Amino acid sequence: MKKIFIFSILLFAGIGSFSFGQIYSTPNTNPQIINMIHRSLVIEKDAYIKVEGDPFVDKDFEKGTIIFKDSTRASDIPLRLDTYTDNLQLKINDTIKVLSPPDIIDHANFGHREFIYSRFKEGAFYKNGYFEVLAQGNCKLLLRRESVIRREQLPASNFGGGNYRDYFRTTNTYFIKKDDNPAVKISRSKKSILAVLGDHKSDLEKYIRDNHLKLSKEDALIDLIYYYNSLIAKH
Repeated sequence: MKKIFIFSILLFAGIGSFSFGQIYSTPNTNPQIINMIHRSLVIEKDAYIKVEGDPFVDKDFEKGTIIFKDSTRASDIPLRLDTYTDNLQLKINDTIKVLSPPDIIDHANFGHREFIYSRFKEGAFYKNGYFEVLAQGNCKLLLRRESVIRREQLPASNFGGGNYRDYFRTTNTYFIKKDDNPAVKISRSKKSILAVLGDHKSDLEKYIRDNHLKLSKEDALIDLIYYYNSLIAKH
């Protein structure tokens, strides 16, 4: 279904009233975030009002920090992630904006989570998008959330009109990212994971067996990735 959110013309009212003193890269205000805000587009607040549920990792904006690829940072920013449009959003007073371009962001921390914008491989195609980082290191375990709008037909009504409801459905997919390479999609199975981490296959198989890891569980995946990082650190 065509995405229903509507981008408005760039507004500068509201930006002027936003306190840049709260967004800083010591000792000076970070020009990266200022440029992003001025270049970003405004989102219609009620874009999803006719759809049940929401596509946000956390619906409420959480103050967080953006670390840019030049190692500077901007802090105390109200942020949230929209998994339908795959956009990082910023709230300025009552205005919601998409932060763009995303590829200058190294990572963002908010709501007790860390997110990165990365290239990834899915099937035969390469794409770019946001991920939550579940395990840190040279090898990372990533979680990608993607939301779509589904329509359910409802029983006929005597009042006429459309007898249906639109609702969000969100899927979670796991990826492994080695160094600066594109992230690779995995299923939560030993075969799929060892296909990506095959350089230490025998060590990982032993670790899975000795620790009775059930790789269908997220905690076990995180455990295995940290163990893999400890192995590559020794070489």
